[in-house]
Amino acid sequence: MQSSRLLRSRNKSRRLRLWLLSTVAASSLPCAAHGQTMKAPDITKVPTLYVIPYAHLDTQWRWEMPQTISEYLLKTMRVNFDYIDKYPHYVFNWTGSNRYRLMKEYFPDDYARMTQYVAAGRWFPAGSSVEEGDVNLPSAEGILRQILYGNEYFRKDFGKASNEYMLPDCFGFPASLPSILAHAGVKGFSTQKLSAAWQPAPKIGGPGSPEHTPEGIPFNVGLWTGPDGKTVIAALNPSSYNSNVYTDLSKEPSPPPPQPQLTSEEKAKLTPQQLRALQRPREPEPDWVKRIDIDGNVTGVFADYHYVGTGDIGGATQEFSVKLLEAIVDKKETALPPPPRFNFLPPAPAVQSSPVKVGEGPVHVIESTADQMFNDITPQMTSRMPQYKGDLELINHSAGSLTSQAYHKRWIIQNESLADAAEKASVAAEWMGGRPYPQKRLNDAWTLELGGHFHDTGAGTATPRTYEFAWNDDILTANQFAGVVTSASEAVASALDTEGARNAGRGLQPPRYRSPRCGRGKASLHHRQPQGRARQRSRRKGGARPDRGRQGPLRGEGPIRRIRRLQRASRVCSPAQSRPQGDSLLA
Repeated sequence: MQSSRLLRSRNKSRRLRLWLLSTVAASSLPCAAHGQTMKAPDITKVPTLYVIPYAHLDTQWRWEMPQTISEYLLKTMRVNFDYIDKYPHYVFNWTGSNRYRLMKEYFPDDYARMTQYVAAGRWFPAGSSVEEGDVNLPSAEGILRQILYGNEYFRKDFGKASNEYMLPDCFGFPASLPSILAHAGVKGFSTQKLSAAWQPAPKIGGPGSPEHTPEGIPFNVGLWTGPDGKTVIAALNPSSYNSNVYTDLSKEPSPPPPQPQLTSEEKAKLTPQQLRALQRPREPEPDWVKRIDIDGNVTGVFADYHYVGTGDIGGATQEFSVKLLEAIVDKKETALPPPPRFNFLPPAPAVQSSPVKVGEGPVHVIESTADQMFNDITPQMTSRMPQYKGDLELINHSAGSLTSQAYHKRWIIQNESLADAAEKASVAAEWMGGRPYPQKRLNDAWTLELGGHFHDTGAGTATPRTYEFAWNDDILTANQFAGVVTSASEAVASALDTEGARNAGRGLQPPRYRSPRCGRGKASLHHRQPQGRARQRSRRKGGARPDRGRQGPLRGEGPIRRIRRLQRASRVCSPAQSRPQGDSLLA
């Protein structure tokens, strides 16, 4: 009877897991088509550049949550509202359901306005996650939950969700990530972190690589393969999320102008670092015509992916970039903005440039949602795409992020384990009719847990005060999960039949009330030596004499030792003594 119950309980737990995975997978596919404002041409024939307007926000880094809420979230909404109203083709991509949740709580009127833009396809809930979280620290379960809860929030509030996983700024990516994303139903992945400044660890890419990518980047757009053979389409060289637009992206860029010449007095005011930066030649603008041609000849897909935006405090890209993109898409005349200039230099004299016709080059430029390119690439198109299998960690960033702020890291791992116990115990409690499954309580606790995965918080690169907020959420999360475990365990224990043979129910009490020093036999306050014939019989059988230094109220036992022995023998378990190790913060 017990074995059949156990089997049914295991089957129910397995069905719950399969339901979670199917829900994660379904979070992307049905809704991915929403939000596309521009239809792409046939990308097997027409060179196409997907421009992704985006703003990177570090939820906590050199600042803490109060400043993020009061300043950066509001600025991100208001600036992009203005761009959306002024430029018909502008589509803004914004990640992190946790940030949307905060906007909804603190700025409900602006949030309601944003919801209308989402419905019109002008604002896209990108990224498929609760936060742009670290992916080296959490378990696969934690990453799956990021997608499950992130896209579930987007579907509930906006009726749409994304089909890609966007991590522009995370500190390295494990080899297992493409498998996790593929099993979650995510089709695409993008990051800009594999730049030379962060020293990508893999010895790949370089001048002799198929797509002439920088060292450490296997391809521009290709297939990233996980350990089990599952793949995601990955855009690994989209340029910086701080990119602005200075030239006509549809054409080959002009040679960059030389650095400005400064007088001796102006140079004397600069630091050595600023002088070295001034001596370096300007970085040329990406040649998208040449790059997409190389991509297409290698893969058969003439398409590439380009971030345009700002960081790390949210907001939006510069308005001159939005204006130029609008002209490129419409193939109109416009004045090109002046070339970029170091912010430590004095302002350049205003020069009125003549309008030029833009957008008529060989590359078709579209402003798109973050997942549109991945949706436009069909399975048949991936047959010739380059593939990479392995991790994409960073020498200059990943290493330190694996050890810093270990206390918060420990909480994340412990809370994941506690969440697993809470869910399993709750399934058993509901099956036995003891407690209803606490769905909302578990969801709320998981949301706090996933917020702590944010890449600067989880990796340990944020300010010390950041962790005062993070630890608070960690303990709140642990309290919720621990409360669920306790409640469900009590329900299971109360339903057990313990009226069978002696000790049949031994060891089945809830873990919260089990103690390694309690309930393991009877204790006597007074030691009794064997008397008379029993004592002689013990000696005849070779029994060892009692250790007079250890047992009983014998000669030579001092009063302090006797008191301690009696205290140990008469010890009664209290609720505080019965808590499992590490539960002192969960009261």
